[in-house]
Amino acid sequence: MISIDSTLLIQIVNFLIILFIGKKMIINPVLNTVEKRDEKIESLNSEAAKLRSEVEKHKNEYEEKFEQVKQEAADYHKQVKDEAVQEAEKMYAKVKTEMDEKLENARKELDKQKEEAKASLRSDAENMAEEIVDKIIGKVA
Repeated sequence: MISIDSTLLIQIVNFLIILFIGKKMIINPVLNTVEKRDEKIESLNSEAAKLRSEVEKHKNEYEEKFEQVKQEAADYHKQVKDEAVQEAEKMYAKVKTEMDEKLENARKELDKQKEEAKASLRSDAENMAEEIVDKIIGKVA
């Protein structure tokens, strides 16, 4: 059976003192540590969010600059290609002109040689004809 006497009052006071001391020495420091830890976690999370947004911003800037440089490279490549094509066309036109001139000169030279050969053949034909006539006349006479 439970008896209620003065020891119960001492035990209640003792319990309240232990509870008060425990709260001051154990529970409050633990709660303060937990609150500080929660604050630290919250500040780290907000800092991480800021860093993520900054990284995303730099990533977008990098991608924009990369696309810009890529476009500039494509434009430069096209410009160089166009210049090369123009230069090749100029060289082709120059070589074609030179070849046409050489071909025309060769044709003129061939025509000249042909005329000289015709004149030489006429002269030779006339000489041979005179010789044949002389021989025929010489035999007849």
